[in-house]
Amino acid sequence: MKFRLFFMIAIGCLWNNFVVAAPAPEAKPSEEEVNEYVEIPPISVAMYNKRKRPAGTMTVMMQLKIDDENQRAVARKIMPRLKNAYMQETLKLALNFFDISRPVNANILGRSLQNVTNQVLKHD
Repeated sequence: MKFRLFFMIAIGCLWNNFVVAAPAPEAKPSEEEVNEYVEIPPISVAMYNKRKRPAGTMTVMMQLKIDDENQRAVARKIMPRLKNAYMQETLKLALNFFDISRPVNANILGRSLQNVTNQVLKHD
């Protein structure tokens, strides 16, 4: 019985992937359209319970919006340093402030990561 249920779920997932993942026609960006966002690879850190033991994982996905093209190029160039700073800040918050039993405060996380971004990129 369990095998049949697993088999049906697997077939449903495969069918869903084929139906949903149909390739969309590619839109060609115009010359005036400039991507102001810099993609940051996802960051995953351990979340801890009240006894400070690992109890889960938090994954943070984000993008940087940088208007100036030169500053965008600098951000792409030092991306490993940026990602490392984000990882350290997120890990520090997960260990000292966030708790697995409570929702993550996105405002605190966002402000902390913005401060790290400003420090690393030396922006105002």
